Amino acid sequence: MSRTYVEKLLAELNEGRILTQQTFEGLDVEGYLNDRDASTFADEWMQSFKRWAQATAVAEEEVLRACREQAFKQTLALTGEPELAGYVSDDIGLIGAALLQGTANDSFVDQLLESYRQGRLPLR
Repeated sequence: MSRTYVEKLLAELNEGRILTQQTFEGLDVEGYLNDRDASTFADEWMQSFKRWAQATAVAEEEVLRACREQAFKQTLALTGEPELAGYVSDDIGLIGAALLQGTANDSFVDQLLESYRQGRLPLR
């Protein structure tokens, strides 16, 4: 895995294939954010973050910043919810960081990406 995979992720975001109106349809934002924070999901997310996203060199990658920014803007435009947009942006950043570093066997990150590609938020 490499930069090419992250560029593909950015292209999918830019083309509106990852975040759509259906992704957020019928969402109780407060309930969703509470569920994410209170579950084992939050623990797994932090473990993956520590593993993939804390490397300074990765965090500075322009393509990664572009992915995070696009995810934030699209979520905000579709929902009007800045806190939710921050969570989605963080998810996309984590996915991108793992892809940049060549992970192919992180089941948690794979599940995050698969959820978004299927048009649903993780946990939903």
